[in-house]
Order: sequence, then structure tokens, then C-alpha cells
Amino acid sequence: MTRATLILLATMLLGTLLAAAATSDIHARRVSNRLNLSVLAAGVVFALILHGWRAAPWQVFAGVGLGLAVWFPMFAFRLMGAGDVKLLAACGAWLGWQGMLTATLATGVYGGVLGAVWLLRSQGAVSAMHTVATAVRAPWLMKMRPYDARERLPYAVAIAGGVVTAWWFQHGNVLTGARV
Repeated sequence: MTRATLILLATMLLGTLLAAAATSDIHARRVSNRLNLSVLAAGVVFALILHGWRAAPWQVFAGVGLGLAVWFPMFAFRLMGAGDVKLLAACGAWLGWQGMLTATLATGVYGGVLGAVWLLRSQGAVSAMHTVATAVRAPWLMKMRPYDARERLPYAVAIAGGVVTAWWFQHGNVLTGARV
């Protein structure tokens, strides 16, 4: 199997898994452990095939570790769900630490845009500006609001966008047939 074929098959598999995670988060507001474990296992297999048994453990460990180190505090401060953190960490097995840096930055950007659209859609412009002002001046007041799971932002959508962006930066030249 050529490297280009491997990258194409991996792209289709990763894309399918990310689409399943985003769909699950949109509909149920959660990403299951089974799905996250599938992303991790497939990423480990991909890394072993692409990098070999000597380099793959380092790539997987560094990518997953960086994903957890960067995103776990978001869960600890109750800003993100555990399933989202596990999804990002599992994607680190596919991306390695370099790709995880790109995915983290891109996910943050997509998450900000998604959050702004979500806030405007759910509250309207004036109420959204009031909510943002309150969050900036007195963030502890935001925790006092009644919580409804349906109000939660389906962050797996932003994660999927960030991971796809990082994947494209890593493997886009192979997918388009460009010579490097």
C-alpha cells in the first residue's frame, strides 16, 4: 500500500469518526467513551503503520499527552465536557504533538466563532452583548444561572474543524498529489 493510499484511507476514517462525534454532540450533547476509544485505537493503528513501531509510541504519547495537558484544565474549570477533552486527546494519536498544536489553535478559533454564532442565535444581539459583558465583569455570576444541557455548545463541531485543519496542514500535499 502506498503512502498516498494510506493517507487517503486514514482521512476517510478520521473524517467519519469526527462526523460521528459532531453529530452525537449536536443531538445528545455528549461524545461517548466508545467513540473516543475508537478514535484513539484507530489513531494508534494509523501511527504504527505510518511511523513504524519505534517512532509511533512517541508520536501517540506526545500527541495524546499534549491534548490532555492543554484541554484538561478547560474540563476542570467546567468550561468543556469530558467527552470533548477525550476526543481532542484521542485525535492526538492521529496528529502527534506538532499537529495537536495546530489543532488546538484552530479548535480555539472555530470554537470562538461557533460560540458567537450560538450565543447570537439563542439570545439575540442585545441579550448576547449583556451576557458577554457579565461574563467579563463577573464570571462567577455565570455559574449561578440555571443550567440546561440543551444550551451547551456542541464543541465537538469545533474540534472536528480544528482536527481537520491540522490534518490538512500535515497531509494536504499528499491528498492533492502535490510534490514536496
